Amino acid sequence: MEKQYIPVVGTAFVKDGKLLISMSQRSSKKGKFTLVGGGVELGETYKEAAVREISEEIANGFQISEDELEEILCFREPALSDPNLNIEMHMMLAKKEIDVELLPNDEILEYRWYTLGEDDSILATAIKDHFIPWAVENNIMY
Repeated sequence: MEKQYIPVVGTAFVKDGKLLISMSQRSSKKGKFTLVGGGVELGETYKEAAVREISEEIANGFQISEDELEEILCFREPALSDPNLNIEMHMMLAKKEIDVELLPNDEILEYRWYTLGEDDSILATAIKDHFIPWAVENNIMY
């Protein structure tokens, strides 16, 4: 039987070589920071899902459009929240800077700007194993 994969999106916001990471209610159970993102709803494109998740998680009036997102990576791995679930992550790079104050909310407990060289044990594998190598190779993080 073929594995089933749940489609999810994650969006990377990078400013001055630093990556925005967030501790969501769900990821806090594992003590790992993730990207802004979540599940793709039935009928949504990956970019539509990313726009929705960004507006829900960053909130505070922040708006981003689909043309301000670039899909950069797609990979499959076990879900952080439940290793028995398999996800297919569609990772986006935001081309728009966050222009609102980042405030904890119903979904996000904490936001941080992560710098290369910091302790990476706090990061979800999607960031540590996939995004950071891509970002370093493409001079996005330094």
